[in-house]
Amino acid sequence: MGYVIVTDSVLDLDEDFLLQNGICTVPLNFTMEGWDTVEDDFGRTVSFSAFYQQMREGKRIETAHAPRAAFNSVFEGILKSKRDVVYLGLSSGLSEQYRTGCTAAAELKGRYPNRVYCVDTLAVSGGQTLLVREAARRKAEGMEAEELVEWVQQFRGGIVHSLLVNDVKYLQQCGDLQQKNALFGPRAGYCQLLHLAPDGTLVLGKRVRGRKKALEQLEKQTAAQLPAGGEIYISHAACAEDAHGLAESLTAHTVAQRVECHVLNEVLGVHTGPDAVGVFFYRGDQA
Repeated sequence: MGYVIVTDSVLDLDEDFLLQNGICTVPLNFTMEGWDTVEDDFGRTVSFSAFYQQMREGKRIETAHAPRAAFNSVFEGILKSKRDVVYLGLSSGLSEQYRTGCTAAAELKGRYPNRVYCVDTLAVSGGQTLLVREAARRKAEGMEAEELVEWVQQFRGGIVHSLLVNDVKYLQQCGDLQQKNALFGPRAGYCQLLHLAPDGTLVLGKRVRGRKKALEQLEKQTAAQLPAGGEIYISHAACAEDAHGLAESLTAHTVAQRVECHVLNEVLGVHTGPDAVGVFFYRGDQA
């Protein structure tokens, strides 16, 4: 029997981790000028460098969540093997992906003796990566499906998502900012800090003049909230020098046990724009 963890393709990690832990993904899609629709595949079809260069050149790129048929295919393949599914979905506050997964699960209910558990991670990017990696570890330690669902529902509330973008226009174009923030537009020479709210939606934070100062503010925020021995995940949209510089500084000046850098997933990069930097870690119950 047993179960399989299923998640979305928007994780900021090497695909090898998924293969080694038997984790299945449901791919989101994007379309780009000069290309047919591309299934998000960890940079294989369109390399990260080529993708972000296209963005810098102003090419039009649009994203789409997976169709219900894609979920049905993944879920049903697992159910036929007489195993349950634990689907850990991208925050419903940012995408319809999770809701589509729930619809597919409802359609399959009763057709097989096994179950599909759907859990909204209320997370994205490195935050969802952190949660999925922790979930895989607990599954390997013997945690049952229902126990894992309960654990995720508790753990997700302690994940901190902090984001720095050069231009909020990408988030506004994709509809990621709430209507009340619609008039908070770009301003030359300023970077925008954001964070994810408890309901999984993006919230505007400080607007900082100059990228160097914005990175310093991101580091300061992280250091103030990071618990001793915490692990930090940094995701960047083709600005490796800034990301690795931030990682080195956080390693030297905080109590972090480990700091990892990854390239921001392409589908998510459409929403943040190039040169975005995200910092993610588990804060737990600290205020």
